[in-house]
Amino acid sequence: MVDHLQQSGSKVVNPYKRDYRVEVVDHSYLLERWQEITDILYRVFGDSNFNDSFTRTRPAEHTWEIIHDPNHVTTKHIIALDNRDEILGAFLTIPVYQTPGQEVCDLGWMFTIELHTRFRLDVMFALAEKVHDVTRAAGFKRIVTEMGTEAGAKFLSKKCGYIHTPTPEKDNLWTKELQ
Repeated sequence: MVDHLQQSGSKVVNPYKRDYRVEVVDHSYLLERWQEITDILYRVFGDSNFNDSFTRTRPAEHTWEIIHDPNHVTTKHIIALDNRDEILGAFLTIPVYQTPGQEVCDLGWMFTIELHTRFRLDVMFALAEKVHDVTRAAGFKRIVTEMGTEAGAKFLSKKCGYIHTPTPEKDNLWTKELQ
């Protein structure tokens, strides 16, 4: 096997650019692929430098809570898939419904699998763009969210315009204006 290919379970994953699509999916999609998603989450967050009290298990735990909470039927998930329907990355728990008077929303966890740097940035940017389109279409004016990892904060601030907006209660808050 060529060393730029990586074995992932029984699949060979090429970390270089390939065709992909970004879709909005519901909780049932995540539940159908939950074991695969948790395996990916634990793998890709294994070496992460986390902000605040976040840990390696938090992305899966947080997502699991939301997809099983009947009060979170107004959230969807943005997922990047290649032509073989292999998960390349996702932005989990995205609000798709705005209650009257609600202008601000919070986001869940973003990740990509191990990909070549340029392709990984392409996928991450496509996921973020879709999230911004979906939340804007739902009527939100801004996103105010915590960043779970240093890498996520770096990407979303430098490439997507998120601004560090700490408060006395929370230092790890980031804002994105959607207008």
